[in-house]
Amino acid sequence: MRPYDSAHVDPMPTIENIEPAAGQTVRFVSDLHYGHERCEAPAPAELAERLLQGIDILVLVGDTAETRECAWQSKGKALRDELRGICRERGVQLVEIAGNHDPDVEPLLVRFWGGKVVAMHGHALYKEVAPWSWEYLNNKQKCRQLIDSYADADSNLESRLELSRSMCRLVPPMLRKDGIRNRYLRGLLHCFWPPQRPLNIIRCWLTCGRRADRFAEHYFPEAQIIILGHFHRSGNWKFPKRHIYNTGAWFRHAEPYKVDMRDGQVLSYEKINIK
Repeated sequence: MRPYDSAHVDPMPTIENIEPAAGQTVRFVSDLHYGHERCEAPAPAELAERLLQGIDILVLVGDTAETRECAWQSKGKALRDELRGICRERGVQLVEIAGNHDPDVEPLLVRFWGGKVVAMHGHALYKEVAPWSWEYLNNKQKCRQLIDSYADADSNLESRLELSRSMCRLVPPMLRKDGIRNRYLRGLLHCFWPPQRPLNIIRCWLTCGRRADRFAEHYFPEAQIIILGHFHRSGNWKFPKRHIYNTGAWFRHAEPYKVDMRDGQVLSYEKINIK
């Protein structure tokens, strides 16, 4: 038994393998953040009109809804359930991947087409999950204890993924509106306090593509395409052995993108107009 065992969650499936049928179109998006006050994703019925046309499989690459214990949990879960129902009605296979805001989803990483394509939310790239977050910055000692308890996370992919789920459940979400009525002051503090926060955000934005490539080379070097969310900034990076895509976010001051694939090949990487 690992030390600090009380912080560990019950084992859940971490990795799933999916082999789409020949000719099926698979669409990847992420970070809907249903329930969150800054979510800009349309209601599930309208979202379905934009996302489900002409595809066979929809992959939600984490943070679909706010499902941790917080003020937005009930709304987030209800909207997620509505979207699930619409996908069933329309015959679109829905694949959900856990993010740091919805750790109740089972798989944290999904391999497609024999592992050629890997989709993961991206929070496992950092043992801290989100080094810029208030949850981490205000609970560093507790987080470091948990990280240290996963001694095999550097060598074992499942352990690294389990760590990311445990980190998400270690401390409750910190709502930026707590105790501050003025929305402009809330926004200012959200972005710039504590001082490490904006610096960590910028560093992670600038290095996420390279970090994802190194992560893949270490844990699943056979992958040629990696699809991520988490960082709320879209982008695609071409490295010698693989292509990294980030699908952005349906969030204020961010933009959502979609990756469409068929038979293991990228058909398009495009911005989604949410206005």
